[in-house]
Parts: sequence; C-alpha cells; structure tokens
Amino acid sequence: MGLSWFTLWPPLARVLFILACLTIILTGLYLAAPLINQVLLAMLLAIMLDPLITRLENKRIPRIVSSLLVIMLMLLIMVVTILKLTVLTPDLMQLSRQAPVLLAARLEQLTLAFARLDIGMTPDQLLTFVDAGAIVRIVTAFLTQIPGVISWWIMVFLMLLFMLYEMPLLKAALQQRVKGKHQAFYLALQEGIQSVIVYARVKTLTSILGGLIVGVGAHLIGLKFAFFWGVLMFIFNYVPVLGSFLAAIPPVIQSYIMFDLQIALAVAGFFVVLNLCLSSVIEPLLIGKRLNLALTTQLLAFLFWQALLGITGGILAIPLTYLIKKVLLASYLQQDPEAELTQ
Repeated sequence: MGLSWFTLWPPLARVLFILACLTIILTGLYLAAPLINQVLLAMLLAIMLDPLITRLENKRIPRIVSSLLVIMLMLLIMVVTILKLTVLTPDLMQLSRQAPVLLAARLEQLTLAFARLDIGMTPDQLLTFVDAGAIVRIVTAFLTQIPGVISWWIMVFLMLLFMLYEMPLLKAALQQRVKGKHQAFYLALQEGIQSVIVYARVKTLTSILGGLIVGVGAHLIGLKFAFFWGVLMFIFNYVPVLGSFLAAIPPVIQSYIMFDLQIALAVAGFFVVLNLCLSSVIEPLLIGKRLNLALTTQLLAFLFWQALLGITGGILAIPLTYLIKKVLLASYLQQDPEAELTQ
C-alpha cells in the first residue's frame, strides 16, 4: 500500500501535515541539542581522522592504539589551551567592567569631530550603538564555563574512540545493506563524506594559520590577550561567511581603547585582508568547487543550524548542509533517472 493514503489527501492538507512533522522533528532536535552536538562533533572528527588511523593501521600499529594516541594528543592540546585561557579569565572580566568607561573617554574625541560637522552627539549616545562591555562579557561567560567544557569534550573524545575503532565494521555493514536499489545513496554519501573531509581539513588549516597570524600580530602591536584573540580567530573561522569578522570585533575595540582610531582602523583593515586571503584565495584554491554552495546558502545554513543547535551547529553548518544536499539529490535522481541526463 505504501504512501497511497497520503496522495489521496488534498494538496493543502499534505503541506500542513509535512510542516507539522517538520515542526515536531525540529523541536526534538532543539531540545536534544546538547547530546546531538556531542554526537555530531564525534562523527565529524571520526570521518576526518579515519584516513589517518587507517594509514597507521597499515603500518602495523593496532587501530585501538593509534586511535588512543591521536585522541590523547588532541586532548593534551585542548587541556593546555584551556588552562592558558583560564589564566586570562580574571583580566578579561576586569576588562569587561572597564571597557564602557574607557571607551567613553575615547569617544570624546570622536564627538568633537562630529561637532565640526554640525552633528551633536555625546559619548553616551555613541555607546548605545556599540556596547563594548557586552561583547567582552559574552567571551568571559564562556571562560567561566571551562570546567564543564572539559568534561563535555571528554565525552566527545570517548565517543570518538569507539567510532574510530568500529569504523571499518560500520562501513562494511553499511555497504552490505545498501546494495541494489539503494546503491545511489551510498555512493552519494561516500562522495559527500570525501568532500567534507577535504573541507574540514582545509578549514582546520586556514583556522590554524589565521589564529597564528592574529595571535602574533596582536602580540607585536602590544594588544593584551593576544593568545586569546588567536584562539578566538581559530574557532570563529569555522563559522561560514561571518566568522572572521565576528572574531575581529573584540581586538578592534581593544586597540581603539589602548591606542587611537587610526590603529583601530588599521587592525580592522588587517582582519578584512586576512579574511579575504583565507576565504577567497587559499580555501577556494585548496577546496575548488567540491561543495558548490553559494554564499547566500552558506549564510542561511549558518543561521538555521546555529538557531537549532547553537554555536556547534553554526560551526558544522556547511558539512551538514552539504551532506543533506547530496542525499536529497541522490533520492531525486533515483526517482527520476532522466533528470541526471539533463544536469
């Protein structure tokens, strides 16, 4: 009988039924976001690291041993980074309290420039447009949750260990089950995973490069918390389209408070040039047209997944959207084989 009962419904009723089902599914995903985020991150890391673990296994290193070594190295790097950030937490909290006052003093010069243009504005009025304290408070709120972050990531790495160890069995079972009419789904998923691996590797490379450049640059010009600004750039570079610009806001405000408007504009210009080099030169050169997602699609995907799963969803927006696109396209081509010839 299949879905023949569904096709008998009026078109409007079918649309309302589908929307109701989507609402229930999205609500469930939103409520289960903390657990789903851990599973999705572990799956993405397993997909990225599987080629490395397989290569080590071919060199006669047991899979469980190589998986443990890689995970322990990643955990060590994360713990050292978090401990370094913990040391900066008190100073960042103090900055969040002092930022509005210090910025108001700097804005007095800007109000004088506006007065020459017959624009009467006070520093307090200008502060209504930029709440520097709020920006830094968001950052420090994350730092105060560091103990929970460590335990959260330990659970992710624990799931990652089992996923890496059982990955060959999973691939063999999946390939066995999709033989026949479902082969198109497996091939589409396999192609999508390969593209996601390339995307994730390139993004990680550009994030490390961007974080190092920002950290070293901030240290050279004398900004405080240079290490933290570098880590912030590393994390936010995974966010599509807007990530690098969001990471630039705190350093630009701090440079304006510590130095002057010219230095702040130079720092902002530096971030713009860095973002263009990373996202418009290096990433397209290394990724090519594998993902084939327009900037508007990437932005909408970020907004959707960030609203659904939080910042983790925003970071994973592009891989999730691309994999769903590949599976849906394979389903469409399977229902209408002639559509493949017209593409």
